[in-house]
Amino acid sequence: MPQKVTPEKLQKLTLMLGQTIAALRVNEILTCRLLRWAAAQSDDPQRFIEAFLEATRSELQAVGRADGSAVTGKAVDEALEYVDELGARIGPRRPRERPARESKSLTPLEGYHFPSFTSAPARDLNDAAGERRS
Repeated sequence: MPQKVTPEKLQKLTLMLGQTIAALRVNEILTCRLLRWAAAQSDDPQRFIEAFLEATRSELQAVGRADGSAVTGKAVDEALEYVDELGARIGPRRPRERPARESKSLTPLEGYHFPSFTSAPARDLNDAAGERRS
């Protein structure tokens, strides 16, 4: 039996999705800063970053080969593109031997205008619970 999606459920899901995207972006910023800091502690910061990114790429590719499914392969390809874009944001990189990929959006939700989360009608939770009990 399909469940009805109420405006309240939709708003809650939208809020949760917005919070998830925000958390992912914060993690990305922190990862870049930590990687730059760690690289600054090494003798060759650029080589440190390149080695880190190459190790990450190798691990992702190994996971894709081990699983072998088309879904995992697609996810690995997107993750590799993300690692390339992250590397470009962290700092200048030496040209790669393989051809550069066409840059795609990291998420299908980029550019999507999320509705305001404060537009829900204010209701007292106790009143709402009392209505359901009736």
